[in-house]
Formats: sequence, C-alpha cells, structure tokens
Amino acid sequence: MEDELANKLSTGLSIRQKQYKIDGNNLNDNSKKSEKVLNLAIEEIILPYCKKKAKELFNADVKIKKSISLYELQVLFQKNGGPEPNIHNKKVCMKPDGGIFFVIINGKEYPVLVIEDKIQGTNDIRKKNGNTKQSTGNAIERGGKNIRGAEMLFSSDLNIFPYALFASGCDFHSSETISKRIEMMNYGFPNHTIELTSNVEINVKKEIEENILPKININNRCQKQIVSVFVKTHKWDDLENGSSRWKKDEIATICCTMLDQAFDKLKKYISNE
Repeated sequence: MEDELANKLSTGLSIRQKQYKIDGNNLNDNSKKSEKVLNLAIEEIILPYCKKKAKELFNADVKIKKSISLYELQVLFQKNGGPEPNIHNKKVCMKPDGGIFFVIINGKEYPVLVIEDKIQGTNDIRKKNGNTKQSTGNAIERGGKNIRGAEMLFSSDLNIFPYALFASGCDFHSSETISKRIEMMNYGFPNHTIELTSNVEINVKKEIEENILPKININNRCQKQIVSVFVKTHKWDDLENGSSRWKKDEIATICCTMLDQAFDKLKKYISNE
C-alpha cells in the first residue's frame, strides 16, 4: 500500500515537473520575444527621440545604463538623507529590462526614464494543450527590488518618477488578482489597462491615444513615487498566448510621452539652478 502511494506521488511529481518545464519554456520564449520587441522600440524610436530632445533643449548627450549597483544608488541617495554607501554593495545591481536613460548636462547625469517589461501567464498555453488551469505566478511581485532601487535613483528634488512598467499576459486579466497586487505595490494608484477579448475588436492605438496618454503623470504624488504601470492582457480561456504582448509602436508612443514630461521638468529645474 505504501509502495503504491509512493509510486503515485512520484508519478504526479514527475508529471508536474514535465509540465513546469513545458510552461517554463513557453514563458521563456515569450520573454525573449517581448524583450526583442522592447529593444527594437528603444533602438529605433525611443533612444533617437530622447537624443533629439536632449540636443535641442540642452545640447546634451544621452546614454543608457543597463544596470546600476546598490552602491551607486546609495551614493546618490546619501545626498538626500540616505545611509552611508557600503562599498561591498557594488556587486548587487538593479537591471531593468529596458535600462535607465540619462541625459548628461555639463558632466552631470540626470535620469529621465526607466523601462521594465514583464510578461506573465501560461494558463492560456495549458488550455490549448488540454490541461487544467493552475495558480497564477508571482514574477511581477519580484520587480519590487527594481522599483525601490529607482526610488533612490530619483530621490533628488526634481520630484519625478518616470518609471514605465509594461505588463502583459493572461495573469494580469481582471479575473485574476495579480493586477491588483501591482496596485497594492503602487500605493493604490490604478494601472493603465487594455483588456483584449475575442468578442470585441479593440483599436489599441486609439485606446492608448485617448485613454492612456492623457492620464500619464510622472510627478511624485502624495509625497510618493508612483510607477506608471501599463497592462495589456487577455483572459486565459479566451485568447491564445501572446495575444496581448505589447507592440513596438505602442511601447514607443507611451515612453516618448513620458520623456516629454521628464524633459519639461528637467528644463525648469536646470533654469532654476
């Protein structure tokens, strides 16, 4: 009897492990595709736009840092009341998916944009494969480290937080709780959300222009640094995996609007220095 139970448990574990690998591979494939789209948006549109504005407004250069260490963040944060930097923290870094954009004016670096891209959800894959729905993941919650790091980065009296978090996939649908967990992490401020459905054709470009861009606000609010969260999602049993992945032009349109706001604040800040 005990041997039979052990065999059943072992078989069940083996099946779950195999399925986890299948789902994991699909999730990795999704992440690679999403990362490729993000990189194209940056290289072809966002970075050239940022460089053009920096040149026109300040005759300045732009650079992107792929990572920044905890030590570097502590050095910046100390100027605004943070703890003494620990040199041993040079090996601990935050690495946002789209990097950190800096404008260099008279040798001083000013951060103007951070881009994060998270895709989460494999239940649509499981449905297609004839498997049952499983619990949603928690990958998005692990992004809190980067958000806290960015808070140190933007601790100056510029009072802006141009942190763009793009989330996509079936886990973020309103029928799940993940998107609300993001709001909990973001002091209750609502996400900018587009939900795709097989029943209604949605003009995403129009939705962004009319319902998202006018609501973007990179200023600190309630004395808090608020992440700009952009969710594009679908229900796990309605559309196929990848249906709600963000597209190049969509990402670029949103990020360029955030850069406009950051440059406006930076221009006023520089003129008052």
